[in-house]
Amino acid sequence: MTSVIQMTKNPFILLSAALCLLFLSTPFLSSTADGAGEFSGYVAAEADLFAHGPSHPGQKEHAASISIRPEYYREWNGGDRSLTFAPYLRVDSADTERTHFDIRELFWYSVREKYELGIGLRQVFWGVTESQHLVDIVNQTDAVDSLDGEEKLGAPMVSLSVPLDSTSIGDLGTIDIYLLPWFRERTFVGKKGRLRGATPVDTDQTEYESGAKEHNIDIALRWSRSIGDYEIGLSYFTGTARTPSFRTGTDAEGDTVYIPRYVQIDQAGLEAQKVHGDWSLKLEAIARSGQGDVYGAWTGGFEYTMV
Repeated sequence: MTSVIQMTKNPFILLSAALCLLFLSTPFLSSTADGAGEFSGYVAAEADLFAHGPSHPGQKEHAASISIRPEYYREWNGGDRSLTFAPYLRVDSADTERTHFDIRELFWYSVREKYELGIGLRQVFWGVTESQHLVDIVNQTDAVDSLDGEEKLGAPMVSLSVPLDSTSIGDLGTIDIYLLPWFRERTFVGKKGRLRGATPVDTDQTEYESGAKEHNIDIALRWSRSIGDYEIGLSYFTGTARTPSFRTGTDAEGDTVYIPRYVQIDQAGLEAQKVHGDWSLKLEAIARSGQGDVYGAWTGGFEYTMV
């Protein structure tokens, strides 16, 4: 109970919790008069058991947690208007940092004749490879929820999608524009969590390169097109890096901690995929500036589907 009370110090969590309670108290919305509402989700329990005792002071030996992720979806006008609401809550017995509330999605989407407009919190995925997601940069990683980086926090945004059609050439792909007015910090395991390094991360002392801090306006652009068996995407991002750097400091108790710092970056990305029969060839590549010297990275792979 103490962990849940501590979470309410965050105004984002207060708003999220209020919306979640409203959502959970109105399940009848899933059976609307026009039959367009859908209610789904899951509840999961998890236990973390270790053969050996903790390596660092303050860590709990074992832990248990429960998570819930309901989702409500409704559309109007044959799908031209839609609303998605997906809150998420995890309560952990050992780590107060892992106990957290988030709205994965609370997104209004409108499809017009020449464009598509979306407003709210949303999860957007870029990329084609599975081993690493180099170009995927819109959403922040929820690092306390999973170790593989697959879980993401909801990102507040305004999105605009514009199909590029030419009467003489035909389909030229789609341009997606994202305006991101509120940065979400990455979550980290607390002092009592087992799956951390020797020095914990103190998110209460987070630093930013931008004077606007978490209110710096980030911009993301992506062009995508299918050409025969090929799917190609080119993207550009400018704003606050999703991955922080760290410096050593001390917390209020005088213990050594890592203090995260988020700098401003520019990133250009390429994603490509070719489907040939049951085979899929995949490639992702980026070039990034702002975190030290300009650098590039790429990853590739293949998939074979057996039916």
